Amino acid sequence: MILHHLQNSRSQRILWLLEELELSYELKLYDATQARQTNLKFPTLDIPHYTQTIRLTESSAIVEYLCQLCQKLIIPHKHTQYWNFCFYSHYSDASLMPNLALKQVFQHIKQQTPLLVRFVSLAFQSAFNRAYLNPELHRQLKEIDTHLSTHSYFAGDVFSYVDILMWFPIYAASYATPQFTQYQSIQHYFTQKQSRPAFNAAMARGQWSASYFEHYWSITQ
Repeated sequence: MILHHLQNSRSQRILWLLEELELSYELKLYDATQARQTNLKFPTLDIPHYTQTIRLTESSAIVEYLCQLCQKLIIPHKHTQYWNFCFYSHYSDASLMPNLALKQVFQHIKQQTPLLVRFVSLAFQSAFNRAYLNPELHRQLKEIDTHLSTHSYFAGDVFSYVDILMWFPIYAASYATPQFTQYQSIQHYFTQKQSRPAFNAAMARGQWSASYFEHYWSITQ
């Protein structure tokens, strides 16, 4: 298998998953400049399948395929926490990430606006953050924090691929959302997850830049 990975992006989750599953893979790294020169969507996973290669995109699709293949990090239907597993596996990219992506959209619009009139896009960005995005993100984070106050993982006491999917948007929100420090259960959750050997191996192999990531999301506040 070949993972096409954009540094400091959501594809870091697939790298982490591959390390958790202890699968053999080849890693092709791209920085932002290289990514713009390709037609690839990140993450992209090339999978050898008989005489052909299947190219799979979409993080949730890749995660589901790999975990079903290995029969690991999945929760069976009969498990008492299956409903949380099912819900949060879709919540990550369908509900939480779109609000964070909107923050980046407005940030890019502001940066591309001519300097003389940039105050207009800045005012619009600030108003939209204040009136909708920040309150909505706080609502979502409060629900997550409440859930994690009584559960070690998103699926109860079992680490699953949902924890990998949810990691990125929550981590982005920790910099993109004002007053994030109030969410103590989430911060404890971060500490627990980020101490996993597979997580740290993936961060090193993916050449993760903590300073770049913090800056990229902090400027969207």
